[in-house]
Amino acid sequence: MHYLGLDLGKRRTGVAFADSVSDIIFSLDTIVGASEEELVKKVFTLIEERKIDELVIGLPLLPSGKRGSQADWAQHLINKLEALGTPICLIDERYTTGKLSEVDQDAAAACKILSIKLDQNTYSS
Repeated sequence: MHYLGLDLGKRRTGVAFADSVSDIIFSLDTIVGASEEELVKKVFTLIEERKIDELVIGLPLLPSGKRGSQADWAQHLINKLEALGTPICLIDERYTTGKLSEVDQDAAAACKILSIKLDQNTYSS
């Protein structure tokens, strides 16, 4: 299966790709400054180009595990992405953001989100 990982953000959305056969995960270009409509169009293009079977999206929960305003905003965007018809898996992204300044943190978070998904697949098989 081909997965597209998304670390949604209002200004920057990290994007990563994974193939479950090879378990290889790599970052794609971060989507910067896109409106919600542009973001949905760019995700659709990636789904088509990469033959994506499932979107894996980080859900920004509060440290308590509850939903806050960021999770509500993400859910609003997830609802728009659902219209693309590709299955969506939500991953708790509370601890996916890194601290390395020389790395694109949004892309790194998207890679971590996919890593969690692939780990879940391994343990559920």
